[in-house]
Amino acid sequence: MNVLPPSSAGTAGGELRRVLEGFDVGVVVRRMEAGFGRLPAYTGFEWPVDRTAVVRWNVDLVLRWLVNGLPPDDYLRSELHEFLRARAVAGQPIEDSILVYRRGARMFWEALLDLASDEDRAVLVAEWDTVWRCLEDYLDLVVDVFAQAYADQQDVPSTAGDRRARALFDRLCARLPVTIEDRDRAARLGFELAEPYRPFAALLAGATVSGQADLASRLRTAGALAFTEGVRVAGLTPAGFDWAAFLDDPRLILAQDPPLARDRLSAAADGLRAPIASAARSGRWGRVRADDYLPELLLADAPEAADRIVGRVFGPLERTEAVDLADTLRCLAVHGFDSTKAAAALPVHRNTLLYRVTRIEKLTGLSLKDQRDRTLVLLAVTWETVTSDVRSASWRQDADG
Repeated sequence: MNVLPPSSAGTAGGELRRVLEGFDVGVVVRRMEAGFGRLPAYTGFEWPVDRTAVVRWNVDLVLRWLVNGLPPDDYLRSELHEFLRARAVAGQPIEDSILVYRRGARMFWEALLDLASDEDRAVLVAEWDTVWRCLEDYLDLVVDVFAQAYADQQDVPSTAGDRRARALFDRLCARLPVTIEDRDRAARLGFELAEPYRPFAALLAGATVSGQADLASRLRTAGALAFTEGVRVAGLTPAGFDWAAFLDDPRLILAQDPPLARDRLSAAADGLRAPIASAARSGRWGRVRADDYLPELLLADAPEAADRIVGRVFGPLERTEAVDLADTLRCLAVHGFDSTKAAAALPVHRNTLLYRVTRIEKLTGLSLKDQRDRTLVLLAVTWETVTSDVRSASWRQDADG
């Protein structure tokens, strides 16, 4: 596939090549890493590699693809497979891995626009379709390689409709001009390209990845732009979309924002994942409102600070391998720091619980009678729930399915 036309003086292809070759890859990577630092799927995954080097490898690959007009050869595909296989082996859920790459494509484009001079930015905007065609081809390649790397995981979403919906969603969120190809995607999906759109996130409680993919397919048939993110479904609906038939399923958890313009879609879609994750953990089904989960949204907007809170609260207990104390602290938080209820739930004798509380306070330096320290514990448990508990549950569901 020749991504760029042959270079010649004065042609758009030649100008774009000149602009792309002028970027400092290290600076582009640093700009992207600032964005990745706000993405829980990236920051919450423990991966013993040089992350900056991995991001740089991917940026180098895409820039070479754009400049040379040649897709990755077998050797580069093999290297990519090893990167992605390492993620699978390290235990990152496939939906999070794909989300990181999809978001990375947007960050790459935004970094180029931010770092370019006014003259070069005009060239990028004029040639946006060339750049995004390459990015979409790269994302398709990544999904294909992920399917191989996660070969032991069943029901990887890979249908044409799912990919088409995901690509159109990313382009709308990136505020790119609507092209003939976009209109063709929308027509094939039966989705009306008319602003404003309503972003949503949904899942079927207890369903496998295959079950979520079936939900996405049924939503597309009904006129939504829907695609799977592993154990959940995300996308957009027209303003008047009717959820009644889907809400008849008592397992459905749905969070949706009001109609929004395109410049607000990306942030809104990101903010809907935390509410449905928290609702799934708490056993709440049906429609959920983002306002019901403001602490989760607050933490999701500042993942680095949230990680520091978890480290402050649970770090001292983990370093002493005091698993029983960490579980006791979580149980206390869940039960409003009521020692009688927490002792019954663990279950342990109340005196045993009080002894554990004394040890917790000594190791952490927190006072569980102090409201400020209690708030820290509640925030730490909440963030653990959003980033860990639901993800672990999804792996158990897939294994059982």
